Amino acid sequence: MGSERQELSLRIPPGVPLTRPSRQVPTVSIPTTVHRPVRARLQAVLRPAFAVLGLGVLVLLIRDVGAKELEEVLSRAAPWLPLVLLLEAARLSLDALATWVAYGSRAREVPFRAMLRAQLISTTVASLAPAGRTAGEAMKAALLSRYTGGATATAAAATSQAASLVSGGLSSIPCALAAYVLTGASWLTLALGVHTVVLVLVGTGMRAGMRARRLGAWLKCRCHRLAPHTETFQESARRDRLLPARPIVATFLGRAIQVVQYGTLAVAVGIDTRAVQALVAQGLNMVALAVGSLVPGQFGVSDGAFALSAKIFGTTTAKAMSIALLAHAMQVLFVLVGSLTPLVWKVPDPAPQPQRSSGVDD
Repeated sequence: MGSERQELSLRIPPGVPLTRPSRQVPTVSIPTTVHRPVRARLQAVLRPAFAVLGLGVLVLLIRDVGAKELEEVLSRAAPWLPLVLLLEAARLSLDALATWVAYGSRAREVPFRAMLRAQLISTTVASLAPAGRTAGEAMKAALLSRYTGGATATAAAATSQAASLVSGGLSSIPCALAAYVLTGASWLTLALGVHTVVLVLVGTGMRAGMRARRLGAWLKCRCHRLAPHTETFQESARRDRLLPARPIVATFLGRAIQVVQYGTLAVAVGIDTRAVQALVAQGLNMVALAVGSLVPGQFGVSDGAFALSAKIFGTTTAKAMSIALLAHAMQVLFVLVGSLTPLVWKVPDPAPQPQRSSGVDD
């Protein structure tokens, strides 16, 4: 070879293309927008609109009643606020207890301190989000799913929600009787009677749907991915009777504390209050919650309801409306506490649990 350089040449036969023919790659269209359900879009628009409307109504009511008169009433009621806040803390603790006992035999897997933390956080969600308590119970299920799994936590939260509806309906009965004593066959008596029937029926229907085998089978056929979770959810729902006694008793006691709480507010603003007036005040609160479900915190709705009902209590509009204003102040305080809770109250991760015999990871 010596100094010669041999060059290797590649000879390509004529007619053979230099490049491979390009294949047409099918295009895949990726949606740029996610379409939310119509109901969610409506709530996203209506809830801020109703919030502005409620605050506007509240401002008009304050102007009509007189800011100076309201200030005098509220300043006299201020010393009662610690007792009112203590009653609210007791009521929230009973709500937490209702969800905890709804876990049934698996309640021991959920530390009660974690339940109390979830209750405080869910109170903020329930006060501000659409669907109120339902959204709050969903938040509790999300926070506590680390202990029992998502399906079991969701079943317990749904049971607690159903128990709250049933106990709310049952507690409306004495409120309706008290309204009849003070007002006769009035709009308030009728509203509380309807409230009783609707809440008991909805709560019972909700529990029946949770346990219905046909509904579970239909859901498993429609969505195979949820099949094991549906089985665990319904298994948890069937561990107790149709209307579980312990969650209903816990939420009913919470309603009873709320009657005492509103009676205390009535006394604080200077209304001559007996048990009948306290029950009527709680009845007005429940009607306002039902009517103003789209208004965050029921601002403007509960204030208007109490202002219109001043004659029922035999008092001035300023004193009756001050009951709702003090309730708002208490609500705002617990919203702030719930907002800060995730930042200042941390819970450790649960200890690893042995695999359950059913083999279903919910």
